[in-house]
Amino acid sequence: MAVASTLMNSVRVDPLSAVGTFVALLSSYIFYRTYLLPNFLSPLRHIPGPPNRSKYNKYRLPFLGNFPDIIKEEAGVPHREWIEKYGGLVRYLGIFCRERLLLADPKAIQHVFGTNSYRYHKPTRVITILGQILGKGVLLAEGDAHKKQRKMLNPAFGHKHIKEMVSIMVGPSKTLGKMWEDLVSQSENGSVEFDITTDLGRATLDIIGLAGFGYDFQALTNPNNELSAAYRDLFGNSSNLVQLLRALVPMYVYVPFKHNQIRWQAIQSIDRVSVKLIADKRAQAIAEAALGSNEEEGKDLMSVLIRGNEQVGSLEDGKLNDTELKDQILTFLAAGHETTSVTVTWMLHIFSTHQDVQRRVRDELLSEIGRPSDSNAITYDALNALPYLNACVKELLRVIPPVPTTSRVAGEDDQILGYDIPKGTEVFLSPAALHKLKSVYGDDAEDFVPERWMDPATLKDDQKVKTKFVTPDMHWAYLPFLTGPRNCIGSKFALIETKVLIYYLLINLEYHPAPGFTFKKAARITWRPLPGMRLVVKSVSDSPSTMVKEQ
Repeated sequence: MAVASTLMNSVRVDPLSAVGTFVALLSSYIFYRTYLLPNFLSPLRHIPGPPNRSKYNKYRLPFLGNFPDIIKEEAGVPHREWIEKYGGLVRYLGIFCRERLLLADPKAIQHVFGTNSYRYHKPTRVITILGQILGKGVLLAEGDAHKKQRKMLNPAFGHKHIKEMVSIMVGPSKTLGKMWEDLVSQSENGSVEFDITTDLGRATLDIIGLAGFGYDFQALTNPNNELSAAYRDLFGNSSNLVQLLRALVPMYVYVPFKHNQIRWQAIQSIDRVSVKLIADKRAQAIAEAALGSNEEEGKDLMSVLIRGNEQVGSLEDGKLNDTELKDQILTFLAAGHETTSVTVTWMLHIFSTHQDVQRRVRDELLSEIGRPSDSNAITYDALNALPYLNACVKELLRVIPPVPTTSRVAGEDDQILGYDIPKGTEVFLSPAALHKLKSVYGDDAEDFVPERWMDPATLKDDQKVKTKFVTPDMHWAYLPFLTGPRNCIGSKFALIETKVLIYYLLINLEYHPAPGFTFKKAARITWRPLPGMRLVVKSVSDSPSTMVKEQ
């Protein structure tokens, strides 16, 4: 014992010396990360970009890099400023001065998201956090797993099947329009002010239920619907701090705070529904095969996928296993309703602030399709033949893309535009920035001008505007659904769903801003309005300019 005591005494550390050593090591590390590495040692140091300072970093903390600009400004704003100042490949510093690259050159974008898309994978933190909600379906799968899933899903999202989905989308869209019309008719002054986001989320959930799985979730008719409540909790009003902690510290989601517990309860609810859906669909496919008849085959996306999957011989031949099938359901459920609901939310907001646009879209719908009736079924071709509606949807996705920013990580050493890119470098693409580049779209790039997507020769004199019309050479800077082999497989589904909803919500209703209501654009999984989107909704005023198509 005496020997042990002597040894302990001999290694006893003076607390002040320990603190001094720790401070010295920490200072050295900060000096290395914030000064030596980015300025003298990094192979990325020659790429132009903003200096390591921010107007929001009032204490001049060197390890914050340009991160304060990103979290304080609206998504895409600092990126757009950097692109306009430094060019198509920009190096900037994230938190702890981690170097990041921003792409805004067509060749660079094609290199990362097109030619070498499988060499640049999604960041691990993104896969971890989103995977808890989406599974590792086609949205998050990498490499050969993604190729296999994409190949199996392609028939379900083919043109023929999407056209057949329009009649399925009509039901929930029509129900929502009638619900809002009833609210207005029952009001004392002929108008109602309310938050449109919840009802739109329920409607799109019902649409993906029917079109995706042949299953009626009844989210619109049942306010206490478990699945609707689960997604409301997941995509709801979490604070910026909570979102930041989840993004930077993945283990944070396991800390037993109330908001994390609510999140996990929501994920468990969605998982239960997905397990039931796949069991029901497999049983249905087996029953259909036993009958030997194709007449009763489901036309929903999951039925098409499962029938195709059952025809594949084995896993080695590309057949999806049960986990992969369930992950597709999770992806369909979340991505299939959330992006469209926020798109239509923003569209109705734009209509409320651009009354002339709202009236012109309604007039086009009425003159070319007419009012809804049992004998007047809307079709895929009819909706896609409306030039002004199509221009409005394109312009909305330019001004407010569903996902403002995405990122990839270099899986190996590479070169972009002649610069050496080390393995592990994180590369960012910001549609929110690209879509508003004045160098591409002109001085009115931040304005909502649907005419920019139309052929100037087709516009009447009173419809012509002074703008830079979009030409094919500008399309590299328009990426609402990304580009390359990993672009959004459901883009056609989302676009036609948006148009169906607009038709039923615009024919008999008009939208106006809610007095005094303010909101901000919050980058969550999608670009959402927080704390929601309150609008004043009224019945359409009779207008002599409205031409109703004869039935």
